[in-house]
Amino acid sequence: MGLGRIVILVAILFLFSLSICEAEEGFRTRLNFWPLFFYQTSTDHRVRELEFLGPFFYRYESPEESGSSIRPFLSTIERPQGCRDVYYLSPLGHYQECGEYSRSRLVPFLGQNSQQETRKDHHSFILVFWGRSEEGEKYWGIFPFFGRLLDWNGKEETRFTLWPLRVTSYWEGNHSSTWLWPIYNRTDGPTFYERKFWPIYGHKVKKGVFDRRFFLWPFFWHEEFNLATNPTTRDMFFPFWINERSPVHEHRTFLWPFFRYYRNFREETLALDLPWPFFRYAESQKTPHRERKLWPLIGYERRKNTYSHFFLWPLYKYQLEEVKHNGRLFRREVRRFYLLTKFEKVWDENGKLTYEAHRVWPLGEKIRRADGFECFFFPALIPFHSEGIDRNYAPLLRLYEYIQDPRGFSRSRWFWGLYRHDHTDEEDFVDIGFLLQIHRKKENWQINFLRGLLGCGKDEKGFFLKVFYLKL
Repeated sequence: MGLGRIVILVAILFLFSLSICEAEEGFRTRLNFWPLFFYQTSTDHRVRELEFLGPFFYRYESPEESGSSIRPFLSTIERPQGCRDVYYLSPLGHYQECGEYSRSRLVPFLGQNSQQETRKDHHSFILVFWGRSEEGEKYWGIFPFFGRLLDWNGKEETRFTLWPLRVTSYWEGNHSSTWLWPIYNRTDGPTFYERKFWPIYGHKVKKGVFDRRFFLWPFFWHEEFNLATNPTTRDMFFPFWINERSPVHEHRTFLWPFFRYYRNFREETLALDLPWPFFRYAESQKTPHRERKLWPLIGYERRKNTYSHFFLWPLYKYQLEEVKHNGRLFRREVRRFYLLTKFEKVWDENGKLTYEAHRVWPLGEKIRRADGFECFFFPALIPFHSEGIDRNYAPLLRLYEYIQDPRGFSRSRWFWGLYRHDHTDEEDFVDIGFLLQIHRKKENWQINFLRGLLGCGKDEKGFFLKVFYLKL
């Protein structure tokens, strides 16, 4: 019998077994034929999961969300209100859809944004792009030959021909004309002015915001900015010296970025780099700002909402900060060793620990939340988190994992499901492939070999033996 016929026969038996098990109300379905497939449901059948060929195919369903993974290529997540995420070829590919909005990326080949409510969309495929503005006007182009863009990069309309030979754009009554970008530009309008012949000379003005000039770029600059709030002037002979001044501060740099001097008159702050990044000194008399650094040996920094220090960087670094999330204030503490090993804790405004994550790279990682979620992974070869990478790649690299959800269900797994232990308040399941299963409840228990070919246990009638799937 060929492999294809074996797979079809097993699939038929699998579906037939499901139909029998789900016929009984309140019965927990659980079938384990590892590594071919594993399937189980909760007693109310609202939570289901299926594994096929070990970690390579995974499907789950719950009232909160459902999802599938064909690893390492593709993962999908479906949430209420018609929201969906698809991660493929992570981290390059991502499709997102929720209500009136959809977005797709496959860097650097494909891009798409659509907003049905405003009728605005944009699509790109390699060098070809097309779309529609909020007013319903269509545009398209083939980069770099010719094209027209609407509502792009802050411009109402942009046209190009044989880019960078010729580019024109319009916004807020301003008209910009560019030849051989970035060499020549001429812009005129009520809010913007520019004359540029790069790298010889350039003058750029946004009325009421900034006024910038350069000569022999990047050496000589003169800038005036923050005109509406704190008028600041900056003169540069780059990189030899930079002089910046305003009514409230002065900032001088010599041999950028090494030697810097900064003074704020309003806050009575003095900061020195002599030279950066090796020595840093800062002190403020009116704000909680204080820095002392002798890099990479030792240093610390204190500001209004943050504090950090390091020792023998990158051996050890500590950071404490206040952050806002969804209108709430949290306190976050992070300790790092050699950058990739991290211990993190987060407290809410009442001092309650809401989140902690510990990663000893590459050995393991543990995460715990205040809602009861907890997980542990060994090893933790990927030193960062990304939704697509966590779903498509990380499960293939873990020999052991432990997960506990907020409802109290917990699972331990070794070797991609060869050994698994599922626990709830009512019962425990322990499996070693399809060879051995231990099922224990508060009053009953049973042990099965080869799915019940041999077994023993205790139920409401007393002790029993199993021989060829029959109770004796």
